[in-house]
Amino acid sequence: MSMRLRLPAATLAAALALPLGLSSAPAAAATCQAQIDQVLQDLGVPQSEVKSVKVVHRPGGARSAGNYRLNAWVELGSCSSGHLVIDMTRHCVVQQSYTTGGCSLPAVLSH
Repeated sequence: MSMRLRLPAATLAAALALPLGLSSAPAAAATCQAQIDQVLQDLGVPQSEVKSVKVVHRPGGARSAGNYRLNAWVELGSCSSGHLVIDMTRHCVVQQSYTTGGCSLPAVLSH
């Protein structure tokens, strides 16, 4: 006698999606939080200065839909306009940091 395993549709859909390497921005944000915190610490930015952090996917090229980069847009209390941007690979490896608009930090390039 064979036994059949019955899974709810949502569980089955989630299980099938895992091998595809699908990810969402909130998952990426949680995954890269340690790297973002390290950059802030290295730049001497206290956590109390951070108003918000938004991690967004940025296309990494036309060759593959799975080829993307991540940018963390950090809003700082000391910046009246602009952001600190932390550019990372999809695996959270920090490539560079820069500021935009009227935001400036010592030792960080401004765009």
